[in-house]
Amino acid sequence: MDKLLSVIIPAYNCESTIKQAIMSTGVYQSNNVEVIVVNNGSTDNTKLIVKEEALNNKNIIYRESKKGVSNARNKGIETAKGEWISFLDADDCFINYKDNKIHETLLKSKYDLLIYNYLVGQSKIDLYSMIKEVEHSKIIMKMLENPTKFLTVWGKFYRTSMIKENNIRFNKLLRYSEDSEFLIRYLLASGQIEFNESYIYKYNLSENSTVRSYNPQLVPEYEKAIKQIKIDLENYPTYKYSLSVFILMQINLIMVHNIFISNGTNKIDKLKSICKKNYVRDALNSIGLRDAKNIRLLPLLLCKYHMYIFASLIYKIRIFYNEKSIKNDKNK
Repeated sequence: MDKLLSVIIPAYNCESTIKQAIMSTGVYQSNNVEVIVVNNGSTDNTKLIVKEEALNNKNIIYRESKKGVSNARNKGIETAKGEWISFLDADDCFINYKDNKIHETLLKSKYDLLIYNYLVGQSKIDLYSMIKEVEHSKIIMKMLENPTKFLTVWGKFYRTSMIKENNIRFNKLLRYSEDSEFLIRYLLASGQIEFNESYIYKYNLSENSTVRSYNPQLVPEYEKAIKQIKIDLENYPTYKYSLSVFILMQINLIMVHNIFISNGTNKIDKLKSICKKNYVRDALNSIGLRDAKNIRLLPLLLCKYHMYIFASLIYKIRIFYNEKSIKNDKNK
């Protein structure tokens, strides 16, 4: 490998943030880093900005792909010459990159996957403290059961050889949860996983995020991803319960980011309809009153026992606090 680390950045209409994202990678301070920016259909000045940066630094590489974040990330994987790969979204950034001695960690690591803590806006997400397990299968269970915290593709470092030798790529047919699906397949192929207590990534909250605005196609797209992940895990009975929890967490996302932010009046009917689908009903059958202590499963437990009105109230409260969190973050 020519470099220690390849940072892959999908870029779509990100002229206001792409330079900051590139600068945060440490590419200007270290010759051991390459940054691969993959433009996938931008109509603003993203292309000009990246090409200008590439002229000033040979380790900044400009590429183009078909539209879609999966196409962009796959192009980055094909281009990568680093021993390790990390993914960075164009409106996010690495933080304290040099202070956290990432290069030293990557050089010494014998693990297949390194997972770091991160920020969502100003909130700290401490994955390191959440994981007490050392057994590989139990770590995967924990990650499946907490997908919104663990199953993001960013904030992690992957061995390039592991990705390429196992032909692990992003599924270009998926528009949502494509990163979770990629990461799950990587986890199944990997050996040991290491968690690091440093905070190295900042996910910037946006009111214009595609998962925070109503999209009539969101439900079928999430369902497509769920069905693919079920296929990925069908030969791993160890993860049956954890897969059920994962599916129900996706239903939570559908409710909060689609059904209950729409302008429609039949929201509870839509909730009932989704809960009657075979894959949801099977997942609901895997949980019971013993899971009531898990507050994230509470609305689904209510649905299991046909208390849809109470479940809908919980989803409305979650939407309220999500919107409040974004506004508070913007004001800081």
